[in-house]
This record gives sequence, C-alpha cells and structure tokens, in this order.
Amino acid sequence: MQINSDPTNSDPINPPAPSASPTVIVSRRARSGSEAAFEAWAEKIRAVAATFPGHVGSELQPRSEAHPDEWVTVYRFESQVDLDRWLESPRRAALLREGAALIDGPTREQRLARSTEQSSVVTAVMSQRIKPENLEGFRRAEAEIAGAMGRFPGFLSFEHSPPVVGMQDDYVISFSFATREDLDHWLESDSRRRVLALVEPFVDGDRTLNVVGGFGGWFVAEKEAAPRRWKQAVAVLIALFPTTLTLSLVQRQFFADVPWVPALFVSNVLGIVALTWLLMPRLTGLLAGWLQR
Repeated sequence: MQINSDPTNSDPINPPAPSASPTVIVSRRARSGSEAAFEAWAEKIRAVAATFPGHVGSELQPRSEAHPDEWVTVYRFESQVDLDRWLESPRRAALLREGAALIDGPTREQRLARSTEQSSVVTAVMSQRIKPENLEGFRRAEAEIAGAMGRFPGFLSFEHSPPVVGMQDDYVISFSFATREDLDHWLESDSRRRVLALVEPFVDGDRTLNVVGGFGGWFVAEKEAAPRRWKQAVAVLIALFPTTLTLSLVQRQFFADVPWVPALFVSNVLGIVALTWLLMPRLTGLLAGWLQR
C-alpha cells in the first residue's frame, strides 16, 4: 500500500512542501551566550523569506545530537530561480549583516535540487511478532523470502532488525526495489505468496506492511549525479526504521483498540509526513558528502 498525503497547514512559513522543490540547507554556529538572540534573528530571516515569490516552506532546527554545534535552517522554493532570487537578494544580505555578530565561524550552505523526474527507490517495511519457540523456523522462512525476492528484477536490498528488549517486540524486515513497478511485481507474485505461507505458522498476531515510495528525488544534488542506489536505500532505512518503530510503539501504547485498517492508514500518513518534511531533508544534508562519493 502506498499512501499519498497532503496535510493542510495554515502557517505561511511552514506550508506543506511539494514532491519536488529546490532546497538550501544553511548551517551556522551561534556565538556563546547569544543563543536566544541568534534564534530570534534566524526566525526573522525565515519570516522574510516567506514573503518572497515561490517560497514553499522553511524550518529552523536547533542544536541536537545530529548536529550538536550548529543551528540548521532549511528553505524550500518552487524553482531554482525563486531560490536564487532569495539567496542573492539585498534584503537577505542586509539581514546577514545584521546578525553577523551573533555567528561564530563560517556559514555553510548545501543546495539540493529535488526532482520528481529522477528514478525512485521504493522501500517496504514488514513487521511481525514471533514467539521465542518459533524463532528458528521463522529465520529459515525469512531466508527463503530473501532468496526469492533477490531473484526478482529491480531488487536492491533486504535488511533484518530483531526485537529490542523494552522497546520493540516485532521482527522488522525492510526491503527496497528500484521502482514501484518492480515492488508491485514482487508483492503480487506467486513466489511471494508461497514464501509468506511458510512464515505464517510462526507469526503471532497480525503482520503489517508499510510501503513508501519516491525517495529518489531527495538524493539528487544540484549539478551532480544521483548517489548509488544502495546508498539511497541505506539512508532511507536509517530514517525509516526509527519512524516505523516509534509509530508502532505509540499505536500499541495509546491506540491499541483502534481497528487495524484505520490505524495502519494513519501510521502510513504520519510516517510519510515525518520522513518527507522532518527526517530526510536533515539526513541527506548530514550525509551529503558520503552520498556523493
């Protein structure tokens, strides 16, 4: 199942981003003791950027474990021309001069051109709970699944994540194909039905499957070739696994009585929103050097 979401958002600084938008990631270090003034200044820049033609959205990310020394601002515009008009505008230059005393060290800018015309890796995440006495049989059946999947056109990767005590009870399998058509070929195949029948006796309760597509456009840097597909798949897995885990824990803790189908739908929507507008823009910026090597 692939869910396309279009959440409403009345915030003029943070409207929902389209599937393709030129993006710039700006990283700065706040001068010690000036963090509050720096944040107010950074928010002022975002507010001014929102008044420029073609503005799609922006977000300010304070220091975190991912970037402990830097504040990161992400801007998205409808076209490269619109983005360049903002970046080169006298109004932005004046704002930068105004806040120069609040910055420690140089500013880093990373530009990404996200295009829907690029081929898209599609990743699916399947989770199921396995009783300890069934584990050996499940792992044998899982090997059958991986082997069968690997013989299908477009197959890219297969990852296994065991339960984590106190956090996750499910065994999670993530797998990627080059295109949605390749994935659908596998999902609708007799081979898949055969190997799932082998797994069924070992599964305790329901099995869930989430499919998210269209990641390829997140990885296309301006004037550069797209990263290798296996690197795209690794980056997606880094963001997708904790997202799926968190949503699963929340659903079981607070919404256990909600019917399975609407719960799965909401989980897909929330997962896609989190990946598209929160996690992947930050992750691709952090991994930009590795992705393009």
